[in-house]
Amino acid sequence: MTESRKTEEQLHIQKVYFEKLFNGDPEAIVLHDNNNIVVKVNDEFTRMFGYSREEATGKSVNELVTSKEFQDEASENFHKVLHGQTVEVESKRKRKDGTLFDVSILHTPIIHGDNQTAVYAIYHRDISERKKAEEELHVEKTYLEELFNSAPEAIILHDNNDIIVNVNAEFTRMFGYSREEAIGKPINDLVASEEFKEHAAANSYKVTHGQRTDNDSKRRRKDGTLFDVWIIGAPIIDNGKQMGVYAIYRDITERKKAEEARIRSLEEARMARDIQINLLPQSNPEIDGYDIAGRSIPALNVGGDYYDFVRLDDYRLAIGLGDVSGKGLAASLVMSNLQATIRGQIFFDATANGCLEGANKLLFHSTDSRTFVSLFYGILDTQKNTLSYSNAGHDIPLIFSAGKKPTPLKTRGIALGLKKDVSYMKEEISFHSDDLLLIYSDGISEAMNERKEEFGEKRLQEIIQHNSDDSASEIIEKIIAATNLHFGNAPQNDDMTIIIIKRKP
Repeated sequence: MTESRKTEEQLHIQKVYFEKLFNGDPEAIVLHDNNNIVVKVNDEFTRMFGYSREEATGKSVNELVTSKEFQDEASENFHKVLHGQTVEVESKRKRKDGTLFDVSILHTPIIHGDNQTAVYAIYHRDISERKKAEEELHVEKTYLEELFNSAPEAIILHDNNDIIVNVNAEFTRMFGYSREEAIGKPINDLVASEEFKEHAAANSYKVTHGQRTDNDSKRRRKDGTLFDVWIIGAPIIDNGKQMGVYAIYRDITERKKAEEARIRSLEEARMARDIQINLLPQSNPEIDGYDIAGRSIPALNVGGDYYDFVRLDDYRLAIGLGDVSGKGLAASLVMSNLQATIRGQIFFDATANGCLEGANKLLFHSTDSRTFVSLFYGILDTQKNTLSYSNAGHDIPLIFSAGKKPTPLKTRGIALGLKKDVSYMKEEISFHSDDLLLIYSDGISEAMNERKEEFGEKRLQEIIQHNSDDSASEIIEKIIAATNLHFGNAPQNDDMTIIIIKRKP
């Protein structure tokens, strides 16, 4: 075989390598000349933009994929690349059907000798799509070598015996080996640690037998450190003959960290929900002459709503409903602290305002300056049929009496935990037959639908007035059903908590 023939065959093999890499790449690639005319596109370009090769070749790339509002930006980018600059931007581009979509674009000049011969562009969608380019046999090899070495993922070309033929610049950066150290070595000996050798060998077997692989694993750097990678392996086939394999490695360390953080967040939310649920009353109190019920519906992001019923003696019941600032595990822990604080204060100081004043001091010293608690606290005396209460910054409860408009209770002070020494007012109301007291958190009144409309206090009042003969539990269920209907497809962003106290006829 003549030297010329050997050179031609070597060029042909290189062309096939890069041609397969070009057309098999998961990112859209377009090669255009210095007049911005498309010379070549790969398979992903036709899928992403909807044009066939015949429709795209010979057209101005900006007229083909750039809408009017992005023409100036595209022209400016092309001008920079024409003068030898590499340009990477985030923008929008247009499909054949006219729809716009987000893309990250990498424009790079192609230099052959001392002349800029053309430009290639990589279109990344969702940070994983790009454009590449190619030319005639010898020029295409130069273009694709540039693409190969500037790719943001590590790329390895190896033969059917797993021996490395070529690596790109990102491979040397990612794994720490020079090209000279990598070429000629078995790929799995180089980057697969002992515990992943079996997995790597299984992947190699599949790819060298014509299968494409796509999976997450761990690989080893030259310094021995392991890191998370996403690996694509695919055979390079020409005229039915497998000539080798290419593998793409993407460092997914940050993605894995994000996944682990998400799992921790879900576990934290589960713990917070468990804390919240376990702190709430497991049943409604049964008291002669009264119908009392409470319920709390935690939001998806667990917040800090709290309610409690505590028997002080045979005829007195302490009732509290509060809302801790913040969400998640931290809010649930503060809620746990609040419950313990309130229950401790109940038996230390039986007055409503005294309990809040003591709880405020304890919370002020045990929480940071950003944490506070709104709390309505009252003591129901079933002998006197009275409720003495104090309010620390909570939504004002409403009293409903037969034949009268709903009346808001009077007193309201500062939330707990904001100031060290606070005095709270104490008020007392009488409960007459059929009177109903509604205590609720702002998750009810401020429940918002998709149109950003709040549920509102008016709807709340109407539900109670139209269902005043129902039991306390039934009224609560109807309020919750109405708020869920109001939400529609909007998420519940805050806890919803309600207590209803009815004096029986």
